[in-house]
Amino acid sequence: MLYALFGIIAGIVLGAIMPFDIPVSASRYTAVIILVVLDCLISAIRSKIQGDYKTMNFVLSLVFFILLVVFFVFLGDKLNIDLYLGVIVVFLFRIVQNISVIKDFYIEHFLEKKGK
Repeated sequence: MLYALFGIIAGIVLGAIMPFDIPVSASRYTAVIILVVLDCLISAIRSKIQGDYKTMNFVLSLVFFILLVVFFVFLGDKLNIDLYLGVIVVFLFRIVQNISVIKDFYIEHFLEKKGK
């Protein structure tokens, strides 16, 4: 957990020090990849809470979903269809669903402790 916190802080500091402009042609890809990373992180938190977290599952899911969404966005660009909007909707739904499960867990945990 400490390594993750250090990585997040280092990423924020490096991002603030070294400004990097993303080309407009890559902005769709960047947006969906950020959503995939957020989805995988929140899914990992959910799995950790439920007690079935596996690092290999996290890494494979992250790589698989990144490749999948990049393929969909690329296909949409070639067909001149905004498939990236569908990808965004699906991953935002998954993120909200996982956050809801995490919220429910902590509400039940809080009510359980309060009842004692």
